[in-house]
Amino acid sequence: MSGSDPQPFELADSSPLRVLWVLLPVLAVLGIGSWAQLHDNRTQAPWIEVTLSPPFFLMGGSAAWSLAVTVLIGIGLGWAFFRRRVVLDGPVLDVRSTLYRRRTPVADLLLDQAEVVDLGRDRRYGIRFKTNGYSMPGFYSGHFRLQGGGKGFALVTDRARTLVIPVRGGSTLLLSLERPQALLKALRKVAATAPRQ
Repeated sequence: MSGSDPQPFELADSSPLRVLWVLLPVLAVLGIGSWAQLHDNRTQAPWIEVTLSPPFFLMGGSAAWSLAVTVLIGIGLGWAFFRRRVVLDGPVLDVRSTLYRRRTPVADLLLDQAEVVDLGRDRRYGIRFKTNGYSMPGFYSGHFRLQGGGKGFALVTDRARTLVIPVRGGSTLLLSLERPQALLKALRKVAATAPRQ
């Protein structure tokens, strides 16, 4: 591996049908908003009206803008669900996961503490709650608090086989890879050839 060639690592399989956890609620709001618009007879409507029930906001008495925004949010979140990759780019590990990206220098990774764990059973690294993330059953992306009390940055598609890499002074990386040992080997090779500081 040369220092200038990014090396991608394949993620563990995840069902593309999980995107329905995002799209079905958006479609439900879209349907309710359309139904509310078709069955609402307003005579005098203000220029803009904000409500707590669907369609949530109206412009000129029409829900068209609200429905258009709902469609755009659904498209954006659906696209983001499939935006994920792990690449070793020279001395930097680049993780892109939905709406999030984390670039970590290999020198900051505590590779001697890295291990493959089952997040459902490991009390140290199990995901406790989301602080700034994107998650649904079986999929975690972004920033989370861990059961052991630390912070983590996750790209998890398979909880039973997750590569955990502690980071010096930062959030632990939680990565679901098809071949986690291949990434670990590549990281150790880069760390061994890096100049000492």
